[in-house]
Amino acid sequence: MPIAAHLLGPPLMVRDGVVYAPPKGKKVWALFAYLVLSDRPPTRPQLIELLFPDAEDPAGALRWNLSELRRLLGGSDTVGSGNTVQLRLPEGSTIDVEVLMAGTSLEAVELPGLGRELLEGIEIDASPGFTAWLLGERRRLQALSEAVLREGALRALTSGDARRAVELATRLVAIDALNEDAHALLIRAFAGTGDEVAVQRQLAASIDLFRRELGVEPGTDLMRAATIETRAPASISEGRAALQALVESGQAAVSAGAVRAGVETLRNAVATSRERGEPELEATALLALGSALAHAASGYDEEGSTALHRCVSVAESIGARPIAAAAHRELGYVDLLRGDYLRAETWLRAAETLAERDPLELARIRGLAGVGLSDVGAHEQAAVTLDDAIALAESVGSVKQQAWALTFRGRSHLLWNRLDDADRTLERAREMTRTERWTAFMAFPEALSAEVWFRRGDLDRAADTFEHAYALGCQVGDACWESYGVRGFGLMRAARGDLAGAIETMEEALAGCARVGRTHLWLRAYIMDALCAIALAASHPTAERWVTDLASLASRSGMREFAVRSYRYRADLGDASALDAARVLAMGVENPHLHELIEPGAPSLLDDLLGKVAQA
Repeated sequence: MPIAAHLLGPPLMVRDGVVYAPPKGKKVWALFAYLVLSDRPPTRPQLIELLFPDAEDPAGALRWNLSELRRLLGGSDTVGSGNTVQLRLPEGSTIDVEVLMAGTSLEAVELPGLGRELLEGIEIDASPGFTAWLLGERRRLQALSEAVLREGALRALTSGDARRAVELATRLVAIDALNEDAHALLIRAFAGTGDEVAVQRQLAASIDLFRRELGVEPGTDLMRAATIETRAPASISEGRAALQALVESGQAAVSAGAVRAGVETLRNAVATSRERGEPELEATALLALGSALAHAASGYDEEGSTALHRCVSVAESIGARPIAAAAHRELGYVDLLRGDYLRAETWLRAAETLAERDPLELARIRGLAGVGLSDVGAHEQAAVTLDDAIALAESVGSVKQQAWALTFRGRSHLLWNRLDDADRTLERAREMTRTERWTAFMAFPEALSAEVWFRRGDLDRAADTFEHAYALGCQVGDACWESYGVRGFGLMRAARGDLAGAIETMEEALAGCARVGRTHLWLRAYIMDALCAIALAASHPTAERWVTDLASLASRSGMREFAVRSYRYRADLGDASALDAARVLAMGVENPHLHELIEPGAPSLLDDLLGKVAQA
């Protein structure tokens, strides 16, 4: 008989519409949650170490809890009895956390416990490793709930159901009251209803909240969101060709760097094509508009996601699969930047289905998928996916796409501390980027190459390249590329013994990331990690808070490498249980070098960052 398991909020099990009697011990729920959420089935010794380290009879305690779990699930065959413990639930069973992680936003927003804490009200006396795992999963699923509400509100808004969008956006603001994007989405949803009074009331309330709680003025996104769309179609000559030209001129302006003018033209193209009943051109214009806003150096804009969601709706209605594929890919890109990796994976999976056999589109999709896998520490899977993207790009002669994927391939080698491989891969990426005269991208592989040379002890070469990468980032106005360069400056100051100056520089790099909303969250964690390493070496009074911030950011997004490193920093701060927690969190990370760094006698994380400089 299928079951419906609810782990968000107070846990309960439903079979045949009836809530089943709860288990006799809290650890049964903990055991079930761990089996559901683990990347790979755990062994019995691992479960004993996690959940029953202090029991008089640890093996017996595990056996009793497994027996009680089988009773709860309704059969002796629901949990494997071998050394590796696996769930075998009846066909048709559902578990709310699995729907949240892998289902559509339409399915996930209907979950009764959406936005509630994992195993709410259940506190487990277990090992430090399990405690760290549970805290991390609670943060990650909470962030995922917010991402689902945001996606659901955007989907409702673009499908014409503005009142449903208001409902979902209101729930999002209630969960994360100081998130400016959430407020902008709520205001945009009110604007979608056409209720000007509600729009102005919510705008005033949001502005007051940010002034009162944070002492800051909110960004321009709130004001733009408050505009009820009344745009008149552009005044152009009759005919589809003229409308096509309007779309193309907007795209050309964006490509040439005139983003504001291009965006305004594309907005007009969207309004005009909709007014004149040209859905294919409307979808094309929406894709161009959404992509321009998603990639704009001026920052992430909710308007971009709204346009892309609307593009999906229009493209699917007319069977324009290539346009729908590209829009799904761009929405995956937006979620990847935000650190919403599971939602990004959902979008990219759908994009790949729609792309069918288009090798260039598949190269773009798999390139993004590889970056997401690398961001969360799945480097072996990322390598396979990125290599596939490189081969697809090569098959159609797309040098830029090859350079892009190779750069992230090189980033994985750097994180693995495979410096020779990183150097070769990044050199190929730089050469391809130079061949294409792709100045807007060059700063990224240059900054990564500079770090390779830095770790090898070639400080002069590294310093020159960090400087050049930073200058390029400033020229193109990309906050990510600038911040990579500034992080490099901080490493250089640390290598020369100026730890106080290095800390100031790392704080500048973090501020650069925060200057605009649309920056890669992974980069923020990368900078925070270096800041923590330097601050601990300098015994800086704020070091512990920075370590806590890194742990929170990493666990909410699922960036496991940084979560592991945050617990290594906790150990350096004197937490005797932190290394045990780090080893548990590291079980899902595909990076042998990281595993070495949490073993006894490993060098400090700062010495690891400094490489041969520290050895000297």
